[in-house]
Amino acid sequence: MGFLNFLPGRQYRGKINNTKIPRWSIPPERNTAEWISAFGKNPRLAVVNKIASDLSYVEGKLYEVDKNGEEKELKSHPFLDFWNSPNPLFEFTSNAIWKLQEIYLLLKGEGYFIIERGMDGIPAELWPVPTHWVMETPYLNHPFYRVQMSNANSIQVSVDDMFVMKTLNPLDPFRRGLGQSEAIADEIEIDEYAAKFQKKFFYNDATPSLLVGMPGSQKEERDRFVEMWKNKFMGVNNSHKVAAIGANVSVNKLADNMKDLDMVNGRLFVRDSVLEHFGVPREIMGITENSNRATAEASQYIYAKNVLTPRLSDREKAVNAQLIPYFGTNLVWRYDDIIPHDKEFEKGVAVEGWNNGLLTKNEAREKLSMSEERAGNIYKIQYTDIYMGSGEDLTDLMGGTGMHMGEQESEIEVTEQGSGEDNTEIEISEEKILRMAEEIKQKKSMAARQSLERARMEQGRKFEAAAARFFSSQAKQVKKALEGSSKDSGDIWESLGMTEEEFNALPEPERERLVEEFTKNLLDWEAQEDILFDMFYPLWTETYEKGTEGVKTVYRLNQIQQPALVDVERIRGGERIKGITKTTRESIRNIIVDGLETGKGRRELTEAIMQSMNTNSVRAKTIAAQECNISLSAGNFDMAAKGGFAKKTWNVTEPSKARDTHRGLNGKTIGFNEAFVTSKGNRLMMPLDPDCNVAEETVNCHCYLIYS
Repeated sequence: MGFLNFLPGRQYRGKINNTKIPRWSIPPERNTAEWISAFGKNPRLAVVNKIASDLSYVEGKLYEVDKNGEEKELKSHPFLDFWNSPNPLFEFTSNAIWKLQEIYLLLKGEGYFIIERGMDGIPAELWPVPTHWVMETPYLNHPFYRVQMSNANSIQVSVDDMFVMKTLNPLDPFRRGLGQSEAIADEIEIDEYAAKFQKKFFYNDATPSLLVGMPGSQKEERDRFVEMWKNKFMGVNNSHKVAAIGANVSVNKLADNMKDLDMVNGRLFVRDSVLEHFGVPREIMGITENSNRATAEASQYIYAKNVLTPRLSDREKAVNAQLIPYFGTNLVWRYDDIIPHDKEFEKGVAVEGWNNGLLTKNEAREKLSMSEERAGNIYKIQYTDIYMGSGEDLTDLMGGTGMHMGEQESEIEVTEQGSGEDNTEIEISEEKILRMAEEIKQKKSMAARQSLERARMEQGRKFEAAAARFFSSQAKQVKKALEGSSKDSGDIWESLGMTEEEFNALPEPERERLVEEFTKNLLDWEAQEDILFDMFYPLWTETYEKGTEGVKTVYRLNQIQQPALVDVERIRGGERIKGITKTTRESIRNIIVDGLETGKGRRELTEAIMQSMNTNSVRAKTIAAQECNISLSAGNFDMAAKGGFAKKTWNVTEPSKARDTHRGLNGKTIGFNEAFVTSKGNRLMMPLDPDCNVAEETVNCHCYLIYS
């Protein structure tokens, strides 16, 4: 019994005489992955790529809304930095990931980003998630998405860490989405099968167009008949001749020809049906049959207004609801208007509005796509129209107004305030000035913090990967050394050159000396220091440079050359490398001492040491964070020194989690060349000061400075 026998209603009973009977009455439906895969192979889905691509290049602006509801555009803000660079991978640009998001929405009605956050909880990265990776969506008492990646690993993602856009399915809006493309799945597959049929037809699938039956004939007779037929009717000169056969012959048509199938018109019909379904004019896809300039311009208007703008509006609302609130209150993201306007009409409105005093000069210039003028908020008013009766003398009227016939028409420019700028005095209270200064200070603090957090996320991963590689390699070498000195003896006494009884009889100092020598000979520890140094050196210099760039960008020190890390002594990198190796040696030594005192053999000691070495992933993260933060902080401080700042202010990232000594420094401002003194009397020029040897003041510190 085969696999087909388990399918209901499809029991397979072996080969039957008529081989042309299909085994399936309809093609099988495609799953999500297959449907997304078809996007890259079927030309009918090119319209999806067109819509997604055009939407991905639409620009937008960030606005701050004041208490009166007025919106003011922000040119510099952490959200704009995040928006322009939402992912550390070069290929995952802002345009690329939003295009991918729209493709998933059009195909399957769902688009997902996993939100990676900084230490402060603010979004720092967006990672696209293919729709078919999402195995489960949140439900009651389970606010998580289950994502199964291509390597079969499954992760749970909280609803707060997933950016979601979904086209609701009318059949069940609480379950999975419904892509706009799914409604025309049959038409798209028809075109695909038509293309494959044509390919097979021209390749030759060994199916003759006619089958001639000659009952009772011999092979020689059939061969002679075929040869005679070819000689009589093959070739240009023998076309359209009449054939007559005296034998009993039956002719059966086996295959339709391309003309009978009308394949070309069929595919054109499917193409137009797909475009009609998406509402995309044919001119947008480069189909210019029966088109002129008027229809081309109209198609641009229809496409932008009816196809792109609604989808852009949905994305704008999703961004404002799911991302913007993390970057501050009273912020709103607006996409630019993409609907093309009638330029001639706009020009007429601008000129007539200005000449008749209905529009200000700047309003008119805006309609003409011209930049504003500083003194452009004025109206144009004419006053030379004179109304007179039929019996009045024009000369008397002109004389009465002090005008002469030769004088030209005059204009009065009236500002919206009703008075000239020279007579207007703006008074700003001291309280308002202080408030504005505090707002600027807060913005600088937020920008400095965001700059450091982004660099920490990016560089911290690199340090962690390097540290993990180092400890993994070191663990393998230790294991090889422990197991290789005596493969089958099962004890360690041979390596020490004595028995257990002899070892226990030795004085304590002598035993410690032997264990220390044994530990020292396990590895070439100086070589280990060199290896780790070579791994960290390029990361130190790169991270130091990131720190200098942060200050240069936040404080706009574009004319000042960035310092370079010419000597790792600046960050005391070599000293910490020695400390890392020393800690590893001491850990191994303590395990051996404890093991020997409790009578453990070689195998047990090896397992205990390897168990300790395998926990180095946590240690790698701690070391990576420390090396990254010290390099960043040093580069940040050195760039500020070159910038000539006079003062510096200590800031903690999260006061509730900061250590007491640093919480007491929060908001404290001192001279740039002075040292901060903690409540325990420790002196630091900056957070994570490399010259401070007190671990409790520097390890796992996330404080930062702002400069003035």
